Amino acid sequence: MVGNRRGEASRAALLAAGKAAFSSDRYEEVSIVDLARSLGVAAGSISYHFGGKRGFYLAVLEQAAEEFWGYLLAMRGPALDRLNRGIDRLLDEAEYQPRAFEALFADVADAEVRQIRDRHRDRVTDALVVEVSQSASSPVLRAAISGFVSFIEGLVLHWMRTRAIGRDQVKELVVGTMFGTILAALRTDPSIELTQRAIDAALADPRALAFLGSLSTMSTTTE
Repeated sequence: MVGNRRGEASRAALLAAGKAAFSSDRYEEVSIVDLARSLGVAAGSISYHFGGKRGFYLAVLEQAAEEFWGYLLAMRGPALDRLNRGIDRLLDEAEYQPRAFEALFADVADAEVRQIRDRHRDRVTDALVVEVSQSASSPVLRAAISGFVSFIEGLVLHWMRTRAIGRDQVKELVVGTMFGTILAALRTDPSIELTQRAIDAALADPRALAFLGSLSTMSTTTE
C-alpha cells in the first residue's frame, strides 16, 4: 500500500513537471534526463511509469485535457456565467501554457494527439447539446455545436498567435457565435426544443435580443 502511494505520488510529480516542460518547450526540446534530474529521480522512472518519452508526452497531454475539460464540465451556475468562466479558463490555458495548448488544439499530424483532442472535444459537444436542447438527438444541433467548439479552438489559437484582438473581444465573439449557432440550428431544424437554461441565458444577455427576436419571428412563421 505504501509502495503504491509512493508510486502514485512519483507519477503525479512527473506529470506536473512534464506539463510545465511541454508547456514552455516543444517536444523535441524537452530532455527527460534533465527533467528527471530536476526532480531528483532517476531518468528510468519515466520509462517505468510511462514507457518512455513518447508515452510520457501523451500522458501529459491527456491529463492536461482531462483537467481542463473536466473543469468545464464540473462548473455550476447560470449557463451564460459558466460560458464566460469557461472562456476565461481557456484563454488562461492558451496564454500560460502555449505549447501544450497548441499541441492539443492546432491541426496536428500526430494521430494519437488528435485522438486525445477529439475524445475530449466530443465530451464537451455532448454536454453543450444537452445544455442547449431537450431534443438532444438532433443531428443538426450536434453538427452545429461541434462546429462551434472547433470555432472556439481556432479563434483562441488566432488570438494567442497574433494578439490582433483583445481578450474581451474574443469573449464577445464566442458568446455571439454561440447564439448565432443555436439560431442557425433552429432555422435548419425547427423541431429542436430549447431548454429553459438556454432561454434564460438569452434573456440574461442584451446581445441576445436579436436572437430572441428571430425566435419570435420563426414561431410566428411556423404557426
